[in-house]
Amino acid sequence: MHDSATRNLGATLKELSDQYRQLSKDEVFILWFLMAFITRDETQAAGAIVGGAGDKCIDAIFIDDAPKTVFVIQGKHRSKIGAKNELRSDLIAFADVADRLCNPSDMVFKQYVDRMESFTALRAKEARRRIQRDGYRLQLYFVTLGKVSRTHREDARSVVHRSKAAALEIIDGKQTLTIFRDYLDGVAPPVPTLDLEMERVPGIRVNGILDRFDEPNNIESWVFTMRGDKVGEMFERAGVRLFARNVRGFLGPKTKVNEGMLDTLESEPGRFFYYNNGVTIICDAAEMRTSQGRNILQVSNPQVINGQQTTRALASLIREAAKGAVLVRVIRVPREEDSDEYDKLLSEIVAGTNRQNAISASDLMSNDRRQIELERELRKRRYLYLRKRQTKGEARRDAGKQYQMISKEELAQAVAGCDLDPIIIRSGREKLFEEDRYTSVFPNSDPNFYLP
Repeated sequence: MHDSATRNLGATLKELSDQYRQLSKDEVFILWFLMAFITRDETQAAGAIVGGAGDKCIDAIFIDDAPKTVFVIQGKHRSKIGAKNELRSDLIAFADVADRLCNPSDMVFKQYVDRMESFTALRAKEARRRIQRDGYRLQLYFVTLGKVSRTHREDARSVVHRSKAAALEIIDGKQTLTIFRDYLDGVAPPVPTLDLEMERVPGIRVNGILDRFDEPNNIESWVFTMRGDKVGEMFERAGVRLFARNVRGFLGPKTKVNEGMLDTLESEPGRFFYYNNGVTIICDAAEMRTSQGRNILQVSNPQVINGQQTTRALASLIREAAKGAVLVRVIRVPREEDSDEYDKLLSEIVAGTNRQNAISASDLMSNDRRQIELERELRKRRYLYLRKRQTKGEARRDAGKQYQMISKEELAQAVAGCDLDPIIIRSGREKLFEEDRYTSVFPNSDPNFYLP
């Protein structure tokens, strides 16, 4: 699986290289990383590439106004995963960028950008302005297909820690392959972290949380309650990418279940906890901590796989949601090099927890990698491909641009009308997504096979 993922990553980088011939191998690698981890907008990602002569360790600068964060990236493309050790001097030099951008001394910054390529210097000045004047935080990413020793990581982080508004994350070859698998699964960009604050309100007594560790499978789970508005705020902070692994999109406020949730929040929010099934979140890592007397579970790469409708309802009535509570279950699922077992477990958890709104055969196929690849390829041709069941308004808002819209069900019916027995089509479109027919209806992810 390791070799397969490496080959697939190489093929993805080759495709980007053919499209952006002016970029070097390192820059193409950084472009992919930006698309996979920072922004899914390819145009914005390409515009963030800087580099050039005298780049002073900066390969890309991306300014994100929503989380008020400046992202600075340095990338190292290597021919083999984990074969080359990155130099301590390179890591320290990159970590020192934090002081150059966060230091209030204009003279220090002027010396830093002296002899820097003009476009890079211009972007660095804008980044510093956001940090110094507007209070943006600085996030540094050193990403490599090689490997980085633990000592070198600690040394680089100690340099960055001197700048209180900055943080450094070092991503090696093994971690890059995990990001690539998420990219193939449509989880791009991911949600880096979320703080889940446990319920603490007057008149409600909560005696701790359930912490369960399954040692044979290395799976740890936590069960606790959160105030409804804190659950809704997860969506406000992370947006729709929080639900990338969910088999459905937002079904809108007019479904029976969603109307019932909104009515409860408006008429009797204190009883929301008793009527609702709760929210299930999977993550890569989780850590208990306290902050200003609050108990918090900090989760990395979280995904709401059950409870999207609940989360969206709470976010839409945030004041009323503050009077209610929600049962939350967090599952830390280990990420191994062989992702088949992870994918299988994840699919079973999704299927097992989504019962409030019935799951169809087409829903279960919405996160199939072939569907995700089709969505990406059709978007390049200005088609908005609806691989998940959701409202069309929601899909348009998420796309942010005008596209011609087509659903996977419509695509399936078109293919079946050409290639399958008419009696199969008359048996219902959901039959086309059952395992025995799905591969015949969707034999590949080439849009030119489907569009004619």
